[in-house]
Amino acid sequence: MKKVSAFMVLMLLCTISIFAQNKLISVSGRVMESDSEEPAAQATVQLLSLPDSTYAAGVASSDKGWFTLPKVKAGKYLLKVSFIGFRTKFLPIQLTDNVSDKQVGNISLEPDAVMLKEAVVTAEVPPVIVKGDTTEYSAAAYPVPEGAMLEELVKKIPGAEVSDDGKITINGKEIKKIMVDGKEFFSDDPKVSMKNLPANIVDKVKSYDKKSDMARITGIDDGNEESVLDLTVKKGMKNGIISNLIAGYGNKDRYEGGGMVSRFKDDSNISVIASANNTNNQGFSEFGDAGQGLGGGNAGSGITTSQLLGVTYAKETTKMQVGGNVQYGHSNNDARRTSSSETFLGEASSFGQSKNLSNRDRHDLRIDFRMEWRPDTLTTIIFRPNGSYSQTETSSSSWSRTDNNSHNPVNERESTSSSDGYNWSFNGSLMAFRRLNNKGRNLSLGARFGYSDSESDGYSDSQTQFFELDSISDIARYTDRNSDSRNWSVSASYTEPVFKNHFLQLRYEFAHRKQLSQSLVYDSINKYPYPEYLERGYDNDLSTRVENFYDTHTASLSIRGVYAKMFYDVGVGLTPQSSLSKTTIGPNYKKNLPEQNVLNWSPSMMFRYMFTKQHVLMFRYNGRSSTPNIEDLQDVIDITDPMNLRYGNPNLKPSFNSNFNLNYRRFIPEAMRSYTLDVSYSNTLNSVANKMTYDPQTGARIYKKENVNGNWRTQGFFNFNTPLKNQKFTILSTSVVGYSDAVSYTSVGDVKKSEQELSTTHSLDLRERLVGRYRSEMFDVSLNGSVNYNLVRNSKQENSNRETFDYYVGGSTNVNLPWQVAISTDVNCRFKNGYTGGLNNNEVMWNAQISKSFLKNNAATLRFKIYDILKQQSSLTRSISETMMSDTEYNTLGSYFMVHFVYRFNTLGGKMANNRGGKRGYDGNRGGGHGFGGGMRPMRY
Repeated sequence: MKKVSAFMVLMLLCTISIFAQNKLISVSGRVMESDSEEPAAQATVQLLSLPDSTYAAGVASSDKGWFTLPKVKAGKYLLKVSFIGFRTKFLPIQLTDNVSDKQVGNISLEPDAVMLKEAVVTAEVPPVIVKGDTTEYSAAAYPVPEGAMLEELVKKIPGAEVSDDGKITINGKEIKKIMVDGKEFFSDDPKVSMKNLPANIVDKVKSYDKKSDMARITGIDDGNEESVLDLTVKKGMKNGIISNLIAGYGNKDRYEGGGMVSRFKDDSNISVIASANNTNNQGFSEFGDAGQGLGGGNAGSGITTSQLLGVTYAKETTKMQVGGNVQYGHSNNDARRTSSSETFLGEASSFGQSKNLSNRDRHDLRIDFRMEWRPDTLTTIIFRPNGSYSQTETSSSSWSRTDNNSHNPVNERESTSSSDGYNWSFNGSLMAFRRLNNKGRNLSLGARFGYSDSESDGYSDSQTQFFELDSISDIARYTDRNSDSRNWSVSASYTEPVFKNHFLQLRYEFAHRKQLSQSLVYDSINKYPYPEYLERGYDNDLSTRVENFYDTHTASLSIRGVYAKMFYDVGVGLTPQSSLSKTTIGPNYKKNLPEQNVLNWSPSMMFRYMFTKQHVLMFRYNGRSSTPNIEDLQDVIDITDPMNLRYGNPNLKPSFNSNFNLNYRRFIPEAMRSYTLDVSYSNTLNSVANKMTYDPQTGARIYKKENVNGNWRTQGFFNFNTPLKNQKFTILSTSVVGYSDAVSYTSVGDVKKSEQELSTTHSLDLRERLVGRYRSEMFDVSLNGSVNYNLVRNSKQENSNRETFDYYVGGSTNVNLPWQVAISTDVNCRFKNGYTGGLNNNEVMWNAQISKSFLKNNAATLRFKIYDILKQQSSLTRSISETMMSDTEYNTLGSYFMVHFVYRFNTLGGKMANNRGGKRGYDGNRGGGHGFGGGMRPMRY
């Protein structure tokens, strides 16, 4: 390890010290208005190459008028500076190799004589613009209720969906990260941004696939990308402080309180957020969790009380970008769950019902840091460490019953359990990139590391009555679990330009991982976990300890072609893998587990054709190997529930996943019409599934992990969005079709005598959603309707096919009245059919609010909200696995009302924010499409 580390340090130092070549020069200065002597914000600065005046570089000036152009080669240039309402200025510039940074000082622009005074003209804002691979949504085109957070704005974006658990998808792609002006905002937690950023500071919402650091810097697409939302803060509002404070209290002792304070500067920003509530909010938000419109709270897993404190920071200089965040959270969840299920057993089924009461108390701390250093124009170094710590205590009590295929009772069980534990981890990556010339030759080196450690102590007590055996089982057990994982990897890649418009890339990576997992089980005679039976020692037949050592080499070769309209990348990789497991505790610890060696080859391909920048077709394929989870490699995974015993398999093989994706998108600017089509297919070889054995006399299930083939999924997504002729009406249609096969083994009877049968669960999912919106200066209204159809079939259970229909009809409106009064309401109806266990109840969710803004610049708002007026809220979900289908319902917050006081303060934009904001400007209350003038933007001439 020391030799590898020394080698990495030496290679990194050598890479950084490679001599500079093809010296590039930057041009910087400041644009000023000659009449007012104020900086010209967002002036256009262009560098034109002489003698033909071809475009060489360009940038917009900052809010303080500063600009720095991208670096160019030495030569003669013409600097062109233009700004609306002022005369364009041209300056000849000579750039030489002996000056790396050309300073042109202040550039004063004279007012245009034609423009004698300023006028404000209100123009319709294009709601959607497609620029290359980026879809840009204008926030002004999607009005939201007074005081709304980013979450409410995102919900109105065409093709966007926010699930009950806060997952964001746009045009079928899950959003992994939210950024503000290109800088990460609370790195890996989009929910924090969704619930804490006020919607009225946002000018544009950009959606695109953010490439990995290596692909971004080298220009070589490696297929590692994530979908992000990038928020553009309104022009002239990037310097100053903004705060949003809220306090609310309602009946049933419901409360919400919190705040956010952000400091924005041209090159940096810092934000502090805090919140406390008992309305299921996972962050500070005036509008509750996802999926409830104006309603407060997630209709998901019970009722949660939480507190949150976080700080995020980002700063950028000419050579370095640094940033990071610290988050602390505490939550206490009380959940009441009711479920009904069907388990597929060859030619028959078993049916189950259960009720569960649980409480979970959790503390979390997470720290992220990132640094990007550019010591010169050819070298980039990126360092990203992060660490986390969590502590959790849980307790639960449950009742369950199992019936056979004739619906006669097999068993009935009551149980209690409790546990407490902790987990902490530290991970990081270090990457260095060096461009060796300006034709595409580059070298990169990388290293990754990680360590995690966890421990938990649990106690369970269960009493089970077996009707067919006429017996009762009473079991109390204490389980001590701990695990740790250590991993590191080193990689190198080299890119060489070959032929015309083609590049060859060679990449190698070595990765090592060591994992340990231990579970010690103690049987208790007197049902007391301490200290009596601990002295007797653990039960060797029920306990396990496994160590796994996993090494993988990856060597790949690819060629890339780049043309004006076409791009392709074709490659092949070889991945030899070795896995060795050792057991030192358990019934099979003396068995010699053979070392597993697997060789996978993974072709990759990406093809993109751009008919225009707004009309793109893309195809992508990639294959990836993955190792089994360390718990799955244990002989014994979990035996705390005697009715559901879970065992692992130390001989599991690594799996290999193939992914195909075809994406087509087109945007017609003159009609503001967009189409998106996305088709995907994935297939997994040697996937890990459960081999289940069912005892018909007791209803007990034994699960053992096994490699299987035949698991695959395909999905098609189509989105269509168009405004009608007057642009005030918009129609959105979203269609989804999905189909999957999940494979497992099942047997009935004695595990040693019964024959394992291969069964496949087929699932078909069809969804159609239609949305119509109308917006005007006084109000906006939205109507939506959708149909969800799900069909489940099992290859061994032709008579147990299940179909469910979910019909949704709803609408929302925001009305702005005189005297700064606003009314908002939404109604959502759900009609269900096909669910089991009496869970077919229909529901109508109706929420409403009225608000009054006052004080100077309407900085304060008093708001009254009422949630679930008709008292019909429910939480019902269907889940499907290889062997089971279940319907589950949780307790919800129910109907309640709340009174909020909101106070906003901001100095963003200073004079510009106050004097150049249009009808209402940005006054901390409304602006850019909020309140009156929704969907209209002031334009300065």
